[in-house]
Amino acid sequence: MTDNDFQRIQELLTTNFNAMEERSAERFDKIDKRLDKVDGRLDSMESRLDKLEYEMKGLRGDVEEMRDGMEARFDAIGQQFNEIDTRFAALEEKIDRNHQEVTKRIDSLSKDIEAQSEESLRAQGAIKLLTTQHDQLASRVTIVESKLQAV
Repeated sequence: MTDNDFQRIQELLTTNFNAMEERSAERFDKIDKRLDKVDGRLDSMESRLDKLEYEMKGLRGDVEEMRDGMEARFDAIGQQFNEIDTRFAALEEKIDRNHQEVTKRIDSLSKDIEAQSEESLRAQGAIKLLTTQHDQLASRVTIVESKLQAV
C-alpha cells in the first residue's frame, strides 16, 4: 500500500465519518425538538393539574360548607320533630316512623357526602334530593297540623 492509497482511505473514512456525524447531529436535533415539544406539553399538563388541584380545594371547601349547612338544617328538622311529638302525642307512632325514615335517609346521604371526593355535580344532586325530602316532610307536617286543627 502506498501513501496515496493510505491517504485516499483516510479521506474516505473522514468523509464517511463527517457524513455520519451530520446525520447523527440532524437526528439529535430532531430528538431535541421532540423533547422540547414533550417538555412543553408536560409543562402545560402540570399547569392544568395545578389548576385542577386548586379548583378541587375550592370545591372541597364548598362541599364542606354545604354539608355544614345541611347538618344545621337536619338539626332544625330534628327540633321540629321534637315539637311535633310534644304537641301531637296521639300521632306519635306515625311521626316517629316518618322521623326514623328521614333520619335513615339523612344518615345515608350524610355518609355518602362525607365519603365522596367526586365532582360538585354529585353533591348538587344530593342537595336536590334532600330538598325534595324536606319539602315532602314539610307537606306531611302541614297535613298533620291541619288534621289536628280540624279535630
